[in-house]
Amino acid sequence: MRSSFHQGLGILLAATVIVLSLSTPVRSILCLPDSQKMVVGEKTSLSLTLPKKLAERMEVSVLSSPSVFSSPADQPVVVNRDDSGYDIRALKPGRADVQLKLLGYIPLKSIAVESVPPRRVVVGGHSIGVLLKSRGIMVVGYAPVISANGEKSYPAKQQGIEIGDLILKVNGRTVYTENELAGIIDGAGRKRTPVEVTLKKEREIRTMKMLPTFCPETQRYRIGLYVRDGVAGVGTLSFWEPQTGRYAALGHIIVDADTKKGIDVRRGRIVSALIQTIRPARPGRPGEKIGIFDPEGVVTGTITRNTFSGIYGKFEQKVDNLLYPYPLEVAYAHQVQKGKAQILTVINGSQIESFDIEVDKVYPHRQNGKGMIIHVTDPRLLSVTGGIIQGMSGSPIIQNGKIIGVVTHVFLNDPERGYGIFMDSMLREMDEVENYPSKYRQIAS
Repeated sequence: MRSSFHQGLGILLAATVIVLSLSTPVRSILCLPDSQKMVVGEKTSLSLTLPKKLAERMEVSVLSSPSVFSSPADQPVVVNRDDSGYDIRALKPGRADVQLKLLGYIPLKSIAVESVPPRRVVVGGHSIGVLLKSRGIMVVGYAPVISANGEKSYPAKQQGIEIGDLILKVNGRTVYTENELAGIIDGAGRKRTPVEVTLKKEREIRTMKMLPTFCPETQRYRIGLYVRDGVAGVGTLSFWEPQTGRYAALGHIIVDADTKKGIDVRRGRIVSALIQTIRPARPGRPGEKIGIFDPEGVVTGTITRNTFSGIYGKFEQKVDNLLYPYPLEVAYAHQVQKGKAQILTVINGSQIESFDIEVDKVYPHRQNGKGMIIHVTDPRLLSVTGGIIQGMSGSPIIQNGKIIGVVTHVFLNDPERGYGIFMDSMLREMDEVENYPSKYRQIAS
């Protein structure tokens, strides 16, 4: 009997919770964000749909700072109430928790608010050539060593070397290029001695020994691998910071074409690129910008980071944008709206042009490089490129006079549409680039 009573009580409580969670007032509280970024001077409203009696018993306040020396005037945000509800206003940079309480002491919801200062950057749109050398030599395939009688052998594969592994050292010597690696292996083979290969497998470092095999076709000793020590390609500069010389580009990670793995940067450079022709996109067939590197162009800088939100480094000289000669204010994810916008990119030579797009969907809390879905509407861009094409990654997106993000990916079956990444993610990565050397500060001053 007691067991049945407890079971019935549990069912009743569960049903009560479900009914309450479906009610409009409870849903309006549950739908409030757990965190909120705000720019100093910005105001945001809390959307609460509450009965009058309940609203009168609701209290929204900024939790006191843990420091005994602080006062309410030190808080970065304040909460104001009027007839229409509650507003949060950002006063100065900092972090605070805004808490909703019933009857002044029953906590219902806590929102972590980050107040950030306004930030400005110089927008890009320039076509750039990217030259990247990897930290280690990447294994991208197996190449059989064919003997004089036609037998195939794979010395490296037989010892456990796999596609995607990074070769770091051979016989204790760090190797940086394909030619270095081939020379050491051939030299060991001619001495009839095995080579000791140190490599990185995922996050594990291993050492393997193998005996090089003579290849009659090349007249060299080999271990049966295709390898690559870097990549080169064309992309778009996103933006840069005049105070520090730091820049961001592409909006996504550079991966090896064969292994699809991100490249760990040993060293790299960006230079200007001249777009010579366009291969238009078609549904199911990506388009492409085709260009050449221009070492004498205005863009020149180092690459220090290759991340999921783009490549980052520092300029060696100032880079101007004639369409936007002055720095633009940054809009963060919560400020991006559906509607009209523009992208800046190059489709001929080195001339940056502005093209119309629509922001179709916005996912403010998505930080995977696909926070917004964009749609190319500009007739000229559609006629030349068919939509979003390779080489357009990194093109800045401008909305209401602010930079809101950059182009990252295209929908393969609908090249008129694609994804964009928010500025939040890119600025976070760019801020980790070390202080720029004094050479730039002299140029910028």
